[in-house]
Amino acid sequence: MKTLITVSLSMFIIVSTMQAQYFWTEQVTGVTTPLTSVSNIDATNAWVCGNNGVVMRSINFGYNWANAGGNGLPNNISLVNIYGISATNALTAGYIGTTTYVYKTSNSGANWNLVFTQPNGFINGIWFNGNLNGFMTGDPVGGRWSLWKTTNGGDSWDSTGMYLVQRNGELGWNNSLFRNGNETWFGTDKARIYHSTTGNVPWDTQSTGANTNVYSIWIKSNPPFNGFAGGDSLSRTTNSGSVWNIVPSAATGAITGLTSFYFVSAYWYIRSNSNIYYSMEGNPVWNINYTAPAGNFTHIAGFRQNFSGGPGAIFAVRNNGGISRLNYFVEGVTIISNKIPESYKLEQNYPNPFNSSTVFRFEAPKLRSGNSDEVRGGYVRLIVYNSLGQEVASFANEVLQPGSYKVEWNGNDFPSGVYYYRLLVTDPVGGNVVFSDSKKMIMIK
Repeated sequence: MKTLITVSLSMFIIVSTMQAQYFWTEQVTGVTTPLTSVSNIDATNAWVCGNNGVVMRSINFGYNWANAGGNGLPNNISLVNIYGISATNALTAGYIGTTTYVYKTSNSGANWNLVFTQPNGFINGIWFNGNLNGFMTGDPVGGRWSLWKTTNGGDSWDSTGMYLVQRNGELGWNNSLFRNGNETWFGTDKARIYHSTTGNVPWDTQSTGANTNVYSIWIKSNPPFNGFAGGDSLSRTTNSGSVWNIVPSAATGAITGLTSFYFVSAYWYIRSNSNIYYSMEGNPVWNINYTAPAGNFTHIAGFRQNFSGGPGAIFAVRNNGGISRLNYFVEGVTIISNKIPESYKLEQNYPNPFNSSTVFRFEAPKLRSGNSDEVRGGYVRLIVYNSLGQEVASFANEVLQPGSYKVEWNGNDFPSGVYYYRLLVTDPVGGNVVFSDSKKMIMIK
């Protein structure tokens, strides 16, 4: 079933009890076509799709988005979901008229090959475990749900042993599919979620009560599988979906996307408006985390693998071609202000001399770009050396958004003497050094 979901430069920061810091920034896409789905592999590599056969990909944390459509992908197809297997491999599904199609690329979009088609069908979601084994769900055709599996990377699809009967004319929603290994959940328009521990028969039915349309599902990857289901309202489970309870949420309208990441106790959702909402685990209060300059959000996705902090933790797409990016880090680095400085600056530590503990402050402007509206930060390292030039401590080690920062260093484990600290900033795209400065300090115990 098609969803009809009809977000200046700004940044918003939340500091959690884990001292996590979250920055939302707008990305430059060059398109105004409605985007409908995003697949965030590892923050570095991500794919998005939309109407008119639009597909874009980024291989550098979302700093640049390259056109990956055409080349066998029809420009009159309305794409509704996409799954990036890797930086070069992806599958996307859409429809032309009443027929659904799935296309695959193995070379970054240089060529797209048709791998599945179904008259009167509508593929809602695709999900892979690894590079070869995948699952696909679509609206029922001929009285049975359209469920498919592949063992060859999506080159061919088989429905053997995947039978699930349609009940009461039910339909699904695009992007309402979530998998953890083989454990599978997908939403419907009849206040129910279908669940399987194997992605195969048997399927059990999970009731969402008053939450009739389930547009989105996100469940943590570790038992007991806490999570949320979004639709007309917000439902929560603490037992893999055996029981779903309606919980308070912010604003009104369809909740079209939910996400989190496995090592934090925070959740984000989008409604059919220009806001992204945020809540911590166990906190029933949802607040606006970010407001886009224009357009309405349609889908949101956090990274799936291999991420420890930095830009690209979450991407959210909108119906005007916009993409918003969440940048995340947890460390001893604290932001003082998100006002954008005009130049890099490393201040003298204070106090100096110091007895074991001292504070470093530095300012980081936006990197120069061919697009004057783009705000992107450099890859920052703050390094402490002893008098022999040996590195004894390092902070940040990630991309930081423009702003003013401070870092506290405790040298209890080091002897008195002369030390040096260096601020080193490189361009995350290309690795060129854009700033380097060092200062001397003295620790006296």
